Amino acid sequence: MTRLRNVVLGGLAALAIGGAASSALAEESGSFQNRLNGATIGLPLGALPPPGLYTGLETAYLGMLWVGPNTTGNQNGATRLYLPAIAQAVPLLWVPGWNFLGASYAMSVVQAFYNNENTGAGSPGTPFSTPATPAASGQYTTANTTWNPIDLSWNLGGGWFVSLGFNFMAPDGTHTSTGGLFTPNPDYWTFEPTFAVAYLANSWNLAANFFYDINSKSQGKCCASSVGIPVPPGGFTITSGNALYGDFHALYKIGKWSLGPVAFFEAQTTADTGTGCPALCGNLYNIGVGGLVGYDFGPVDLQVWVTDSVARNNAIDGLDIWTRLGFRLWAPEAPKPLVAKN
Repeated sequence: MTRLRNVVLGGLAALAIGGAASSALAEESGSFQNRLNGATIGLPLGALPPPGLYTGLETAYLGMLWVGPNTTGNQNGATRLYLPAIAQAVPLLWVPGWNFLGASYAMSVVQAFYNNENTGAGSPGTPFSTPATPAASGQYTTANTTWNPIDLSWNLGGGWFVSLGFNFMAPDGTHTSTGGLFTPNPDYWTFEPTFAVAYLANSWNLAANFFYDINSKSQGKCCASSVGIPVPPGGFTITSGNALYGDFHALYKIGKWSLGPVAFFEAQTTADTGTGCPALCGNLYNIGVGGLVGYDFGPVDLQVWVTDSVARNNAIDGLDIWTRLGFRLWAPEAPKPLVAKN
């Protein structure tokens, strides 16, 4: 994953997070683009909800974030990114009740928005107190759309579920430049196979959600740098390395409440290539932990969780607060019983 992507995009540009809830079973499911670590925490993606049309709203509140291998007062030349910023995503999940290869089938689309008005990048080597240079302005910006044409979930029995899926992210979001600094959204495609395991029984909600991102080449129409590196003619035509993501939670349900620990990881698996490397390129990893609390209001489920990085390299760091509301828009009518006439 390029430093360019982490410093300039700040993990927000391609954010698309999905969540939909079945309050009847206290299960959530959805589809997403996993650009912010921990975005699918609380969603047992191995299991799909009952047939119906689901939606919701997920919001990420991001504080002051740092990019670099350390967290000392003087970042030893590492450029830092200030947020705070707010990102929101609205999913639409359809579970038609179809079965394929013994699995329940679903499809979804997610559109995200974010407020980048306060984002900015500090100069290399400057202390915490130095004000950031604005890196983008404006109010809400449309992120690239995430499409999930296939999601298959198998019920293995005993409360265990597994799922396989495929997402792709189209470069259809806002592409503008502010002061020659950068355009917020990637101008390339991302293809993402997914795998998830869930256990939903005995008041437990356990989940491990995995995603593998494969990125196409940037065409140089995004991501002009504000980190002091001259932009080459045609822009930075970098191909970000492939990356493996994982989100985890272990929630216990007590009445209408659920709570438990959460964690995430991110690890780059192939090298970045293209113009701007090696200055803007480099391997990354990120590991974070936190906690979640949820409440089932009946027609609407609410979850709130907090995450923070504990180990990282060339990755965004910071204390993040998340909220998710999920509910069902529509459900098929139950078949009416036949009544014999006397």
